[in-house]
Amino acid sequence: MKTLARSILSRFGLTIGRVLPGGLLIDHDLQSEFETAFRLVRSNTMLNRQRLALVFELARHFVRTGTAGSFVECGVWKGGAVGMMAYAAKLAGQERGLHLCDVFDDIGEPDWRVDGERAVREVGGKEHAQGRLQPVRGAYDHKGGHGTIEACRELLERRIGCSPARLHFHAGWFQDTLPRLAATISPIALLRVDADWYASTRVALMSLYPCVVKGGAIVVDDYGGYDGCRKAVDEFLAERELHPFLNHVDEECIHWFKE
Repeated sequence: MKTLARSILSRFGLTIGRVLPGGLLIDHDLQSEFETAFRLVRSNTMLNRQRLALVFELARHFVRTGTAGSFVECGVWKGGAVGMMAYAAKLAGQERGLHLCDVFDDIGEPDWRVDGERAVREVGGKEHAQGRLQPVRGAYDHKGGHGTIEACRELLERRIGCSPARLHFHAGWFQDTLPRLAATISPIALLRVDADWYASTRVALMSLYPCVVKGGAIVVDDYGGYDGCRKAVDEFLAERELHPFLNHVDEECIHWFKE
């Protein structure tokens, strides 16, 4: 009976499963695979289980449904979320193009005028929140330092077994790299934006949202966490008269599907 029910629900992209802490459903048959992936990536990510489980399921879904496009992350740190996407895709029998966009240095400055009190506090005061394209030194020291391309390659190539030819690194400030990427990238199935601040979130959406295929997913990590990120998303959707249903993964992260 369970097999029949799973067969019927799968036609609609649904699964029977059990609930992970935080309320996100994972196919019961894949629970052990998710746990394996989680152990592989957890030292390379700041994301909680709910957010990692989301990209795991989305990546697997796009492979299983044949949805065209690369997986793109804007704001990579040490590559854990991309590692989850890659592992899930390989589990479903396919490797996708993986585009990792980051300055691979300490985070850039927020702008105190739009990014809010939390952002200013976290970078050490208004003098470090002028919106300049320069790293806030020491911002990631409490997390073991900023991400590097070498750390990402070690995870993705050595631990997960990704083909180097599938990995594309775009190092630099989003304002410089993303418009160029948008002009050359193949369609995007999964776009994950972990850009924290207003300016970086806005340029990510402005540049790459048009490349997302119909039915593709957009994940925004900091919508409920930083004032500027929320403002950038709300403005972007309003300017284009888009009204997607925003799925809340937890108190900060949202995602929606492109119609």
